[in-house]
Amino acid sequence: MKTMLLIISILLFISTAFSFAFGIINVNNTRLLRFQGKNLYLLEVIIGTTVISINRDNRPSLIYTIMFNSERFTGIGAYSRYFGPYTVNKNHSLSFKRIASTRLGPKHETDDFTEHEYFAYLEKVYRWEMRDGRLELYSSKEDGVKVILVYY
Repeated sequence: MKTMLLIISILLFISTAFSFAFGIINVNNTRLLRFQGKNLYLLEVIIGTTVISINRDNRPSLIYTIMFNSERFTGIGAYSRYFGPYTVNKNHSLSFKRIASTRLGPKHETDDFTEHEYFAYLEKVYRWEMRDGRLELYSSKEDGVKVILVYY
């Protein structure tokens, strides 16, 4: 388990280093600077009126994370590392482009929230907000139901 966490940490470090080396800070991204370079952890997923809390008990702490750099994002799903470019525009609009992932190890999914759902929601993110020091990413399901990914 310690070896797995060490490998994940090294991969995140390398990803972050490349993102900083090749990214140029976009003026529109400056509002997200507060979160850049910080590993954020998914706390809950709000789907319509349903709230799914991400329980990290008996699972590695590095699941369902996201980190922003100047023009790229990276993170860990339930068992895959993911990354890609993002854009921020006026009025807190946000979009992720070309999300790529690599499988790292065993699944650490919960019964009520899968990595596949997580990636699907990220691909449909359209806006971000800060509330009480937490980052909220707004997305939707295929049927149009609003989804909010809440990170701390």
